[in-house]
Amino acid sequence: MKENRPGLNRVLAMVSDGSVTVVRVTHEDRLARFGVGWLKRLFAVYGVTVEVLHPKKLGGRDELLEDFVSLVTTFAGRLYGMRSADNRRRLLAESGQCSDEGQAA
Repeated sequence: MKENRPGLNRVLAMVSDGSVTVVRVTHEDRLARFGVGWLKRLFAVYGVTVEVLHPKKLGGRDELLEDFVSLVTTFAGRLYGMRSADNRRRLLAESGQCSDEGQAA
């Protein structure tokens, strides 16, 4: 979901400059939660294959449910993170340790 993933950016750079021929991951989710097929096609253009050491053995419904739970978990984590950052900022402002001036909401 995040666009700025340093590890994935390093892999993409290595694939594009031809310094690797095989990308090995323990689980497909470690490469990307969504869009793994697109990454595999992009890597194939550069002659790079993707090897998954522990492939999923789930069927259609189970895999869909797992993807849905993963999505909800990701968004819930982001929501709670935003809320806790807002609370920290509010508490610091109330204690006088931090001013709210110049901060975007």
